Amino acid sequence: IVWWVTSDLPSFFFAGMGKKDDPKLMQEWFKLVQEKNALVRYESELMIFARELELEDRQSRLQQELRERMAVEDHLKTDEELSEEKRILNEMLEVVEQRDSLVALLEEQRLREKEEDKDLEAVMLSKGFSLNWS
Repeated sequence: IVWWVTSDLPSFFFAGMGKKDDPKLMQEWFKLVQEKNALVRYESELMIFARELELEDRQSRLQQELRERMAVEDHLKTDEELSEEKRILNEMLEVVEQRDSLVALLEEQRLREKEEDKDLEAVMLSKGFSLNWS
């Protein structure tokens, strides 16, 4: 969730206080919007990292199970055991694809965030406010 800053929003936000033109309040408001956006972004990244760890753990367990099954010679295995090995391999491929998609999602998210930051900075500059945040 990102607070978009439009020309009407700050005026509406401060209208009830009678201080809609107060530069200090506006600067503080922009800073709070930026801080909130940073926290929401961090939470989103943590959720992606948590999912990535789950997938990493699943992949590790599947690899271990496959190693154990492959320790037995193929000619000694039943059709069911060979089928189970194939299922494990397919599941491992699916996990790898899911991990790849998480990496792509994270990159896409970061690019979108840069655009959002540019938009917010443009609004701030158009209102005559400095960019003194980190």
